[in-house]
Amino acid sequence: MLIQLLQSFHISLGDVLHVAIFIIFLLGIGFAIAVQFGSSYQTHSRLRNLQNVGSVTSKMADQYNPEFGLPPSAGMGGPVRIKSLYLHPVKSCGPIEVDRALLTKTGFMYDRCFALATENYDQDTVAASTWRFISQRTKPLMSLVRTEIWVPHGESDTRDSLVQSGGCLVMKFDDPDIPSWINQIDAFFQTWNPFSIPEITIIVPLNLEASQLEENQLKTFGIHSRDAMGLDYGGIPSVAAALPKLKRFLGIPASQSLTLFKCTPDTLTRTDKNLAPLEHIGTPAVHGYTDQQPININSLSSVHAVSALLPPENQPMNALRFRANIWITNAPAFEEETWKRYRIVPKSNSTRPRADIAPTLSVVCRTSRCTMPNVNPDKGTFDTDIPRPEKKRGKAQPSTTLVEHRTIETGNKSALGYLGMHCVPEDSTLKRAEEQELGLYVEVGDEIEILERGTHLYGSTGNDY
Repeated sequence: MLIQLLQSFHISLGDVLHVAIFIIFLLGIGFAIAVQFGSSYQTHSRLRNLQNVGSVTSKMADQYNPEFGLPPSAGMGGPVRIKSLYLHPVKSCGPIEVDRALLTKTGFMYDRCFALATENYDQDTVAASTWRFISQRTKPLMSLVRTEIWVPHGESDTRDSLVQSGGCLVMKFDDPDIPSWINQIDAFFQTWNPFSIPEITIIVPLNLEASQLEENQLKTFGIHSRDAMGLDYGGIPSVAAALPKLKRFLGIPASQSLTLFKCTPDTLTRTDKNLAPLEHIGTPAVHGYTDQQPININSLSSVHAVSALLPPENQPMNALRFRANIWITNAPAFEEETWKRYRIVPKSNSTRPRADIAPTLSVVCRTSRCTMPNVNPDKGTFDTDIPRPEKKRGKAQPSTTLVEHRTIETGNKSALGYLGMHCVPEDSTLKRAEEQELGLYVEVGDEIEILERGTHLYGSTGNDY
């Protein structure tokens, strides 16, 4: 039948074969160009001695399933378990979902260890400038800056500079400029979509050599109301080359300087409010570039409960708007707000090396929310409800709903509602893991065992230990 159709158009099988060979020839040339000059293949080559710590498949793909939405009045749906774990290597940028995470005094390793900041000049004193972090509050497109962490493995070539630096952070975002034809070909072979936008990739070493440390000095920059410090990575060639494009992607003026800061053991911040009892945590809590505490835990049931209160056009609500480290299931909505201490019991079928210890954490306060949950993490835009006919703009969501239904305490006057809990790892289990010379890992599927319950009021513990 096909032959008859071709004959009706006076097309022979030989002609079809010649066209097919020509198309294959062109694809071969394009593939060769992409391999030789395309940025994606160059990135793969640079990462050849490292492995990605991210999960292969997402455990949150089914987060909207009603079975995860136990109402506040429900009983336990079984043992409380960890459904998913997330790291946020660059403050306010896209997260990494992982199957396991190493718990340290400062939280999970690689979480909020980098931050982007801009240089700002005092209007009264032109010569004076200060650096200040940027976030999705003013740059919602930061949610579309994808991140990865790559680390050495058992067969890594130790001569590789990225292996020597302990691995690297990878940042990816869509090219804001008109791409070159080589990058367009490269993007096609990566996605098989002729209209796909090429990616810009930044490879950032996790640790610097001594010579690089001399060139990249510690600087102070502001995070909210506090001063933070970090190594200025803006001079590293791979970072410096990509910062102009990142500025254009985020909508930062070309005249304003942008850089990437890295937290170090010497630049950690001691927690000064919502303090956990030293009798439990051992030594004062410290953290990197998180807003307050080392670890944040949240419940899918709680997110489902809030989502049900939203206007229909804002449902269902993506839990990842709340940027928690630990997501749990089987607990009724807001059950986690009664916890004071809990331990994470390792699952029995764990196959990877980990300390034979159940990490214990103190729960210190509710998470007071800001405007960031209003950012749609899939689009990089602020969400609102449908405005009334007499209004030009809708109300910000979910903040409007959180303020109305989740202002359940008055500890933080500026809070836009509360959802999630801040936690601090306790020293005792960290020390026992160190004695075993194995990492204190937390894994998806681990069980949560509640040790103590009580009430929480933001800011009620004073400002000193």
